[in-house]
Amino acid sequence: MSTYSKNSPGERLTYPARNLDKYRGEQFCLRITPGNIDLDRCFFVYLDELYEGLSIRELFYTYFVTPRSDRVKEMDAWLAPWLRLDPMLPKKYMLLQQMAGRVLSQSGKVLFHINHGPCPVNPSETVRDHLGTSVFSDGSFDDKILDIVLECDTGMNYFPEMVQWSHFFPTSTAGVKGPGDVVKRRTFMTRMVVAVVAIITVPFLLFSCNWNDPNRGGGGFNGGML
Repeated sequence: MSTYSKNSPGERLTYPARNLDKYRGEQFCLRITPGNIDLDRCFFVYLDELYEGLSIRELFYTYFVTPRSDRVKEMDAWLAPWLRLDPMLPKKYMLLQQMAGRVLSQSGKVLFHINHGPCPVNPSETVRDHLGTSVFSDGSFDDKILDIVLECDTGMNYFPEMVQWSHFFPTSTAGVKGPGDVVKRRTFMTRMVVAVVAIITVPFLLFSCNWNDPNRGGGGFNGGML
């Protein structure tokens, strides 16, 4: 039974994912909400499919627990396209780092729960082991997702970062398209280009066949050096 079953308006979450074949080659959404923070105040970022092979612990420690400066720059670059949707993403990223640092400094522990899934999960398991799907009814987003609910246990009940986080405005996805939509548009455009090329090419092929028909009289390239 799941400890957390958070829902966002218009979103259908499925865990575990029933079929990820349609998402092959696409990025996945990493969504993190601390404790009882609502989903519409989440931290989120889209990561390349190759990160699905990392363990949850490795992914989190590399980018959220005292990350190297180059890792922070990577994260900033990944967040940049989404600042128009949520300009507070860098702030949330910083708060997650602060919370993780506080846990380590007080010899606490970090628990990883999957929203609508197991609680807590073994952090040595891979991202791929715990992917679900997130589909919004307005067609804005249709993604595979690692939907983590983070619990930081230090023996204290007060985290100033959680207080700051609770004051963030909810984020709306209205009028925004997720990266999966770009992939689908690219696939559609590829098919359209192939279709147009076929339409243009077929009449020329038919003309060429008629021109080289040996039963036809007259010129053409039916003889000669070639």
